[in-house]
Amino acid sequence: MSQMETVSPRIPQMHAPRLATSIIGFVMISGLLGILAIWWPIHQHARDFETRVETDHAIRGAKALRLAVSRALEREWESLQAVADQIAVKEDDEVRAFADAVVQAGGQVAWAGLADLSGTIRVGTNGLREGTAVSGASWYRRGLRGPFFGELTSSATDQAHDRKDVLNIAVPVKSPEGQIRGVYTYSLKVSWLRDYVRAAADELGLLAYVVDQRGRAIFGPDQDSRVDLTPASLGSLSLNIGSAQIIEDEEGAKNIYAVAPELAIGNAPPTRLSVVVRVPPASYGQGASELSVAMWVSLLSLLGLLGVFSILFTRHFVRPLERLTGIAREIAEGAEPYPEEYHSSRESEQLSHALSRIQSRYY
Repeated sequence: MSQMETVSPRIPQMHAPRLATSIIGFVMISGLLGILAIWWPIHQHARDFETRVETDHAIRGAKALRLAVSRALEREWESLQAVADQIAVKEDDEVRAFADAVVQAGGQVAWAGLADLSGTIRVGTNGLREGTAVSGASWYRRGLRGPFFGELTSSATDQAHDRKDVLNIAVPVKSPEGQIRGVYTYSLKVSWLRDYVRAAADELGLLAYVVDQRGRAIFGPDQDSRVDLTPASLGSLSLNIGSAQIIEDEEGAKNIYAVAPELAIGNAPPTRLSVVVRVPPASYGQGASELSVAMWVSLLSLLGLLGVFSILFTRHFVRPLERLTGIAREIAEGAEPYPEEYHSSRESEQLSHALSRIQSRYY
């Protein structure tokens, strides 16, 4: 009977990942998840905080702008009242001198005039519109009853470029005995008010609109500007309270709109106009974006450090185990590898001694 030859079984090929690869992969995935867990709540909190800050800034800007415009309107209103008090006992020539002087004073007034009780303009700046019947004009009818800030009107001509928008303010002219003798009015230039609002808004870093009670823009930062207020903003106009909202435009950009109801907050009568300011998209969201970029740079640097330390860890602790595993496989296949000893960790040291003892028994 022939002697049977004993063949040692071969170690099957393994398809499991290497321990070093698993450790590095685990560290990197854990690091990425950790980065997301850190970045997301901080980013959301930063955006919410920036929204609150920008909203407060918009509201304060709208109120500051309203205060500046109100002071300018109040100066014109006090001038109107002062002149009305003086012309009650003046002749037409003296009244005309006042009307001519106020137009030349600062460029705010386009025209000034006095209408008598018959509804006819008796005196006008440089003689303009004298003899014109204005009994149906709102500024005249309302001015007979008391101080009045009129609605926007237009003095359009045949030429489109000659169109001039004005805001009429009026007060009754009373005799020393308290009897009404007529209505004195200023036609304020809308162009002056627009330039004043734009200059003040530029100083505050805002885009400003003046709107009526229906939320329609009287004028804005440019000729083509439009603003459509939401029902909540329209409600704030009627309630005379300030509000701010985030409104998304047609291009998907988010803008912050703040409403400051009623231009006149001093001694001037109600104007029925309001200031709306807009924080442009270029300003809103920039702080949170910059913070996100800085966070990503820091967190990715941290991830890179984790990767470097993971590589160093595997080289110092895992590679000896991988080498000892290879020696064990060679011994199992009948080879006589050189016994190496590793002292990088207690486990690798014990495994080295164990393989040396196993090798000394068989060989």
